[in-house]
Order: sequence, then structure tokens, then C-alpha cells
Amino acid sequence: MSLPPLNAIKAFEAAGRLENFSKAAAELNVTPGAISRQIKNLEQHLGVDLFARVGNEVRITAAGRLYLGYVNEAFAKLETGTRAISADNAGQPLHIWGSRFFIRLWLLPRLPDFQLQFPDQEVLITTVRPDEPLPSEFDVAIMLGTGHWSSMRTDLLLRRILMPVLSPAYLKSAPPLQRPADLEQHTLLETSAGLDQWDRWSQSAGVGSLALARRITFTSTDLAFSAALDGLGIVLGRRGFVEDDLRKGNLVQPFEQTVDAGDGFYLIYPDRDRLPARVRDFRRWIMDRLAAEQA
Repeated sequence: MSLPPLNAIKAFEAAGRLENFSKAAAELNVTPGAISRQIKNLEQHLGVDLFARVGNEVRITAAGRLYLGYVNEAFAKLETGTRAISADNAGQPLHIWGSRFFIRLWLLPRLPDFQLQFPDQEVLITTVRPDEPLPSEFDVAIMLGTGHWSSMRTDLLLRRILMPVLSPAYLKSAPPLQRPADLEQHTLLETSAGLDQWDRWSQSAGVGSLALARRITFTSTDLAFSAALDGLGIVLGRRGFVEDDLRKGNLVQPFEQTVDAGDGFYLIYPDRDRLPARVRDFRRWIMDRLAAEQA
């Protein structure tokens, strides 16, 4: 069966929602007679009565109410799709959703550069825990993972490369730290989601498990990182995040040994043929900025 005319569908949707042909006519700026004719054309096309005529009144039938549900669903999808592929979605804020660690330690210090390049673009930022699922609606997300999110496109931003770092103040007050095995005499900082990362690094350094080391466990990586800056212990820093503090002397790296954690931070965005301009602009900016820094 071919689809009915769109004008007839529009007339039916208004009449069904309002259950009044005159009100539907006023809403669509046509005459009640025009609404009645469109409804009759639609009923003939479908072969069912959508309204029962009782004197001067009309009442939607059971079939009409069922069909109205399908029409409303189709109109809602059409509205969502139109909004999604509109050329630039002018005036819409860029919603960045994702890792608190990445956003606080990498993105926020560099966000003024994005605003300088796109001064009219409003930005909305939501930080979340690593285990939270993607929301139903967002522009871009930045999450730690292996690059696989259903129905999404991804770009690798930074692989998670780990190395021990600590503050100069801690180094002065702590026992000697000349070889990796000396870590057993120190306080190691870690997160509840990465309890095996120190063992992964120590094994790559050839010293086996650091079971005798004192450890403090935090619920988030940025808290562990802040604790290291405050001189509380040694944390596994992440390449791409600690370089600025190393240059400034806020942190030192006692050993050259690094280990790949097997995952990384990814830029995630819906898999669409045409992305809004704000998403295209942010993607180009962040990829260019990372490429420049890594070079």
C-alpha cells in the first residue's frame, strides 16, 4: 500500500489530538470543510473509519486512536531526525560528556584555545564515572575504553601509557628510590578501578609483584593524581597528562620504564552521515591539538 498524502496525515493528527475539526482547522489555518475532506480522503485510502460522526460532533474511533499513535511516533522521529541533520544547529551548545579525569586534567586547561577559535560556541560539560553508560543524547563523549561503542564512531585520543611520578617534596622525605624494587618501601597511590596497574608496571620493570608496598586507594584517578602532587605518595601517571607538571617541576619521573595499559581515551560521537558543525569543529580542534602536542 502506498503512503497517504502528507496533508491528510497532518489534518488527521491535529483533528485526532484535538478531537475537533474546527479547532484543527484553526490550528492549521484552513477551513473545517478542508479538514473534513482530508480526513475522508485518508479514510478511503486506509479503508477504515477514523472518526465517528454523531450529528455535528466527531469522535475518534478505536482504529483512529491506534493509527494516531503511529502517526505521533513517526512525527516525533521526523522531528528528531530533522534536528539532528540540520546544517549547523545554530545556537545550540556543544555538550561534552565524559571522563572527569580527562576533562579536568587535559581538556579544561586547553579549553580557552577552543573558545578563542570558536568564540560564539557555547559549551556544556558533564563529567561522569568511568562505569557510567553513554546517555541517550550527547554531542561528543570522551571515555576510557578499547574503542568499541555500539552505533558510535570513535577516534583514539590518547593511549593509556603509565609511568611512576611523584612530587619532589615526597622524594626528599621518603626512603631512597634508586631502582624499581625500592618502591616496596614507599606509599603507592592507586584507584579502585585499577588495582592491578602497579603490578602490571612492576612486572614490566622486571621486579615482579610489589605486594609489600604500602598503598592508598582512591575512588577516582584525579584524586590519586592530586594526592601525588600534595606529596602523599607515588602514582602511576599517564602520558599526555603529566608532561606539563614534569616540565614545571611539580612532579618527577624516577624511572624511564612505562607500560601500556591496553586501552585509551576515545572521542565518541553518533554514527551519522552529517554531523552538526559544532561537533565537526570540536573534533577537528581536539585532533589537531593532540597531533601538535605529540609532535
